[in-house]
Amino acid sequence: MAGGTDDRARKAFSECLTETLHGKDLELVSPLRTLDEGVTGYVFDLVSLRDNIQADRLQSTTIPIQHAISETEQEVQKLIKTSLHPLPVGKPRVVHSALSPHEILRLIRDVGIDLFDAHWAQRAADIGIALDFRFPVVEVELNCPGPLRCASGKQNLGHNLFDVTYAHDHSRLASCFLDANSSQTSAPDTICPCGACSPRAPPNHIVHNSVDAIGTGPQGVGDVQTPFTRAYIHHLLHTHEMSSHTLLAMHNLSVLDAFFAGIRDVLGGPDAANTFALEIERFVATYDEQMDVFTQAHGAWARVERERGKGRLSRDKSDSTDLAVV
Repeated sequence: MAGGTDDRARKAFSECLTETLHGKDLELVSPLRTLDEGVTGYVFDLVSLRDNIQADRLQSTTIPIQHAISETEQEVQKLIKTSLHPLPVGKPRVVHSALSPHEILRLIRDVGIDLFDAHWAQRAADIGIALDFRFPVVEVELNCPGPLRCASGKQNLGHNLFDVTYAHDHSRLASCFLDANSSQTSAPDTICPCGACSPRAPPNHIVHNSVDAIGTGPQGVGDVQTPFTRAYIHHLLHTHEMSSHTLLAMHNLSVLDAFFAGIRDVLGGPDAANTFALEIERFVATYDEQMDVFTQAHGAWARVERERGKGRLSRDKSDSTDLAVV
């Protein structure tokens, strides 16, 4: 939705969509009477909104960093509401690039957003984080170490698997969910179905030679295998193996899917508005919104990327040359 950070511009753009067309303009879009009749839904890109808001703020005043994020989010919500006010409520409202599940929950509660992308969950996989949270918050003991706690005492949203803490941690990726191999009698909503937590045998094997044929064994089609462990993915991350990202992406998207399923369950229940508001408060009180684990993981990822990523040989050569000169 156009209009930048100007309330009047955003309102004018939305009103243009709903006003009845006449003359040549009407002929161009016939049989539609308004532009909005040809629109399926409304999309908001939060990256550009945040950038514009912060640029305006830097020109006017300086705000302490602890207040900047919350004030930016409030301003974003206000601008989105301005755009949506003249428009019909029955069409999907889509947001790109929400920063956290906390922001997603507030955008649903306060603005009525319907759809979100998986940007932040995918980014978590990029930097070695295995997400580990649920909505609504469920306090159950699943015999698996949970996420570390940050300085505020709240739980991290996941595990920074670059951390040496996980070098010998042979647990499944998420403590909030079970793996299908050890819990085949549990309710489906308590099991993470991803290919990292609940891998299954393929329907057939590609046999390249007689040795491969021997190695397939009597394993049944679709049999659940043991989950990949935190220690294994920790090893893959530090050796810069692409499969680490694949496993983490599958897992994080499954956790995000369960997160949205939990939201739908709450909103579909009795006294939905009040229950949803209370569950959001519990979620915010339980999980760290500053996302310190993302900052830590990004630093570890950058170090490994420099040591083992693309361009490593040229960097090593340059470093060796510098040492020789010294």
